[in-house]
Amino acid sequence: MAQVTINGQGYGLRFDLAAMEAVEAEFGGLKEMLAQFNAGEGRIETVKRMFVILANSQRGFEGAPEDVTVAALRHAPLWVLGELGEAITEAMKESMRVETMGGGEADDDAHDAFLEELESKNG
Repeated sequence: MAQVTINGQGYGLRFDLAAMEAVEAEFGGLKEMLAQFNAGEGRIETVKRMFVILANSQRGFEGAPEDVTVAALRHAPLWVLGELGEAITEAMKESMRVETMGGGEADDDAHDAFLEELESKNG
């Protein structure tokens, strides 16, 4: 799990289906969010909004109240933004990894399961 510490408080970040739905509601889609995330203008606001989405997704996964707000970042030092951007990226990468069943080695490569299924059927 990707984690970040802000003002002495640790936050887990999780990118899952709930987070993806929140990204679509907040940004219009993953493509739009990534365009804003990678752009210079508006990047800080995008990082803040993604932090809230991913932190609340982790809290929801744990059964805790999804009550993280941007207020958690209000007095954070500026260097936290860099760490937060890296943690957001790591959470998204973790979500794309496929774990094996039955004690095999983990596959850390990114996979598009839908595309792989289509290719196997059209094979």
